[in-house]
Amino acid sequence: MSSQLSVVHVYKGYPPVRGGIEGHIDVLTRLLAACGVRPEVLCVRSSGTSSDETRDGVRVHRCTSLLTLASSPLPPALPWRLRRNQADIVHLHFPWPPGEVAWLLGGRGRPLVITIHCEAVRHARLARLLAPLTQRVLGAAQRIIVTGPFMRDTPFLAAHRARVNVIPLGVDLERFHPDPTATDPLPQIRHPRILFVGQLRHYKGLPVLAAALARLPEAQLIVVGDGPERAALEQALRMHGASDRAHLLGAVDDDRLLRLYQTADAAVLPSTSKAEAFGVAIAEAQSCGVPAVTTDVGTGTRQTVADGVSGRVVAPNDPAALADGLRWCLDPVHAAARRATARVHAEAHLCARRMAGAVHGIYTALVPERRSPT
Repeated sequence: MSSQLSVVHVYKGYPPVRGGIEGHIDVLTRLLAACGVRPEVLCVRSSGTSSDETRDGVRVHRCTSLLTLASSPLPPALPWRLRRNQADIVHLHFPWPPGEVAWLLGGRGRPLVITIHCEAVRHARLARLLAPLTQRVLGAAQRIIVTGPFMRDTPFLAAHRARVNVIPLGVDLERFHPDPTATDPLPQIRHPRILFVGQLRHYKGLPVLAAALARLPEAQLIVVGDGPERAALEQALRMHGASDRAHLLGAVDDDRLLRLYQTADAAVLPSTSKAEAFGVAIAEAQSCGVPAVTTDVGTGTRQTVADGVSGRVVAPNDPAALADGLRWCLDPVHAAARRATARVHAEAHLCARRMAGAVHGIYTALVPERRSPT
């Protein structure tokens, strides 16, 4: 048996599926592999993906889901796959109740680490019904990771606070970086450009964004991502007379996304609910030297932006405040300085290598005899 420390991460999604938690697991596992950890991922199989593959040094095992309940895929083979997995540590990512069930049925007997990205907000009644299960699994965890103090202090974790570690999310600063020579992927669209990246879901504040765009007649909006609220966004854009200045690109590949960041003038995350836990896209944008506007919904979204320095933090559900924040980012007099400051902020506060190092320290403290080489 290899002496290399091995960890299996359990969550519903993993690239090529896009999303904030999926992106976090992607960058974390890749950086852990570079540290000498042997990372694996157990997730749900999506259309066009293989059941087993290796991506950037990470072994990925995908289980077929037979149905979806409350936005959660239910893969019946997950507990069996976790039981068969020989990793030294199981790392669950919350919220995803099937992962909790899988650990109870097939993951026990090894140290358990849990990262809580957010509380269940949309399906709060279901979360209350499942609370005994969740509390049992939390009680068994040797370490619980949260991405900011906002989550550490929640009553949800009151009984477990002694085992909670705050480790802010981070971005791969080597991949996401400014490049003034980057080829413009949208040469036909004039500047200034505002970039939104994310799934088009109920909590993203898309109607608010459409209303804010109407207050910025000189700006073009670039939307990357797709989802169930696309039609609602298109309707809001028509209602506010801004359809001709909004460009909905759908999903794009990684290289094109990077160039969209590097050639944007501002980035925006207009979320309206605590279902938005952090805002990785805003962190990626600032890493590329793009000032950004985010909303303060009482989670980690405000951690991503230094208000009045690298961007603006505004109240949710307020189109006028959102437009004012974007106007601050787009101010041509200060544009160069604010782009530079956004990158400095990312280097100081949004570094994924620092994040991975902290997680690696937790692993090696739990399994000291299997320390991975550094």
